[in-house]
Amino acid sequence: MLAAYDLNGRPMPADQSMFARTFAARLISGLESLPSVQAAAISSSVPLDIHGLPSRTFVLDGHARTDGMPDEALTNTVTPGYFSVMRIPLVAGGDLAPLDNLSAPAQAVVNEEFVRLYLEGTGAEAALGRRLQIRGTSHVIVGVVRNSLYNAFGEPPTPIVYVGYRDHPMVAGEIHVRVRSGSELSVVADVRRVVRQLDPDLPLFNVRTLIDHVETNLVFRRVPARLFAILGPLLLALAASGIYAVVSYTVSLRRREVGLRMALGATARRVVAGLLAENLGVVVVGAICGWLLTFVIALDVVGAETIDVSVFAGVPLLLLIVAAVSCWIPARRATLVEPIVVLREE
Repeated sequence: MLAAYDLNGRPMPADQSMFARTFAARLISGLESLPSVQAAAISSSVPLDIHGLPSRTFVLDGHARTDGMPDEALTNTVTPGYFSVMRIPLVAGGDLAPLDNLSAPAQAVVNEEFVRLYLEGTGAEAALGRRLQIRGTSHVIVGVVRNSLYNAFGEPPTPIVYVGYRDHPMVAGEIHVRVRSGSELSVVADVRRVVRQLDPDLPLFNVRTLIDHVETNLVFRRVPARLFAILGPLLLALAASGIYAVVSYTVSLRRREVGLRMALGATARRVVAGLLAENLGVVVVGAICGWLLTFVIALDVVGAETIDVSVFAGVPLLLLIVAAVSCWIPARRATLVEPIVVLREE
């Protein structure tokens, strides 16, 4: 279950950071004491959100770019236990320090793609203990976790840095709750009760399941896909009908030529084959040009990692078949008419 809270506008002491950190610790403790809750955590962002996770620049000890540009990675501020709640396995090191442990230095956890990209594949263990300068604070990398989904399904592996909520407390947060089996119906009321105990006037909003969250944020990605599913076949049919009309009209203008060839002894098969070869040659050149242009756009503009061979091969093949049929029908029809009749036409 996911839910959001915001302490902005609430009466707070001068030390807002301590207040936010204490509130988060008490909230998690209260949630984890519930029989309906298996584990709980708080983060600044939720993966697969329509707004995306924030991206920040950083400086990593032992890694320098030759182009002078800063390194960049996605970031998320999380409490200890976040990886357990989200079922993101640790591959090296450990979790972030507890919220009440103020003596430990600022900490961060990175993912495997971060290690591969910025530590040149030296291995997850080599990342532990490295200093990471981000948000004006020097963090020690204490753990490496598996790659996960962050902004979209099907995205390539993306580097991310998880910084500790203890080191960067916030007055607003996203509550993550892993619910025990069979407690799905009661957990929302339980969570609201815990929040009311901490602050009776604090609203809990945007309460939803992770599935609901994903479904809501996929709307704007699904709309173009559904439009394409509808418009794609229509555009393909329009292109096919255009090819049919142009090629058919071109061949029909050569009926007198066909009649003359037939009168001089040419066979119907030879005449039809000649017309097919001439017209399909033009269509093939156009299809190749369009295919190459689409290929370049897909790789360089859209940035697609893979190419759907069935689409890239199937669409040009379909258009070639349409062109062949649109050429064959009028050519074949012209060969069935008596040559003398065609030659007498004005």
